Amino acid sequence: MAEENRRLTGALSLEGISLTLRLGALPFERIEPRKVLVDLKWTGEVFKSGRPVVDYSLVCSVLKNGVEAEYLFIEELAADILDLLEERWPGAWTVTVGKTFPPVDPTMERASVSITGGYAT
Repeated sequence: MAEENRRLTGALSLEGISLTLRLGALPFERIEPRKVLVDLKWTGEVFKSGRPVVDYSLVCSVLKNGVEAEYLFIEELAADILDLLEERWPGAWTVTVGKTFPPVDPTMERASVSITGGYAT
């Protein structure tokens, strides 16, 4: 295979990963679990020993089983996700967590935060 003979770097985007958890700074926001959408971008060496470095299914499983059930802030959730990803897959990660209709006036459709960590290999 061509990828075994050379180092291929690239970017992988995983968008709209749905996690169900309690999220919000205000107590009433955490009464019921809500769906929170997570977008991931990874940059690094695409293949190792002829196989893709990042397994989409495993990423989703790690997120589902690795995050806590409740967060006050989207920034905390994004940081925890970044830690989980960096422990398993080398490369540069960007994690974006979005919260729909936060309780602010005037009405807002979505608030999101993006954090970056790791390094490009």
